[in-house]
Amino acid sequence: MVHMTVISDNRKFTTSVALASYNGIKYIGEQLDSIRTQTQPPDEVIITDDNSTDGTYEFCCDYISKHKLKGWNVCRNSQNLGVQKNFRYALSKCTGDYIFTSDQDDIWMPDKIETMVKILNTRSEIKLLVSNFIPLLEKDTKEKDNVYVRFLNHRNDGSIVQVKFSNIYLYVIRPGCTFCFRRELLNNYKILDIPYLFHDGMSLRYAILQDGLYLLNRQLIYYRRHSNNCTVVAGFKYRYDNLTTRINSSKRNADIYRKFLDASDELGVPEHNRKILSRETKFFEKRVTVLEKRNPFSIILFVLMNFRRYSTVRNALGDIYAAVFQRK
Repeated sequence: MVHMTVISDNRKFTTSVALASYNGIKYIGEQLDSIRTQTQPPDEVIITDDNSTDGTYEFCCDYISKHKLKGWNVCRNSQNLGVQKNFRYALSKCTGDYIFTSDQDDIWMPDKIETMVKILNTRSEIKLLVSNFIPLLEKDTKEKDNVYVRFLNHRNDGSIVQVKFSNIYLYVIRPGCTFCFRRELLNNYKILDIPYLFHDGMSLRYAILQDGLYLLNRQLIYYRRHSNNCTVVAGFKYRYDNLTTRINSSKRNADIYRKFLDASDELGVPEHNRKILSRETKFFEKRVTVLEKRNPFSIILFVLMNFRRYSTVRNALGDIYAAVFQRK
């Protein structure tokens, strides 16, 4: 029997899980177990395997057959698409009203789906809900080397907080495996998609620009970190990039901001967020112009005059350091 969530207006809401797999045989069984045994089972699980060579695809097929799972489907790409395209493919096949994105190597708390669905059912202003997590660190990675673990406050008090758009919006505050969002959010991909960005970065930006991003301070997954994670920062060192690297990074950020600014009408971005978009676009474009001149005095002056525009003190000081010591 298909599980539905019924709210007061008699509408029925279905749930989908999008899972992109690739050579994940070591951990994927635990993840599938944690999804299958949810207190509120998902109506649909879409697994898109990116042409694995370690038996992941075959394992998923056998798992679905063994447990007689209705609504669970796995398909294998004929060639390796890469994680960005593979996740987008999984999302495109989801039919549920609420969509959860899942990595292949984490472990969900038993009530993750039930908890997040209840909140979305009663809070129509939430477009994308993200949760906190408990780091599950393997022997080949350390807590101090992982950006998501080091810089985030993972409270577990159940509070729900809106995350407002600001000059740090480029940063993904939580990984995609903590996401639950309304299906309507996928319509934004038809308006604007930046293929080199991960699905979580795109989805988060859509939601925050539309004032619909909220953080649930509940630890709802064990977030496994190991050296083969796509986004792990193993061996991360506190260092400054050279000037050429910083120029290229600023060009990329300027391009991202410009694309979202140009599409802000179609994306339904409110005026107060458009002003921030415009301001930050101009900042990055001006930053590129100044850095490309490679004049230390001009760069130092720019940093001092625009210090508050930088997302972190490290980024600001990094421009100065590169201008003086790493101008190659």
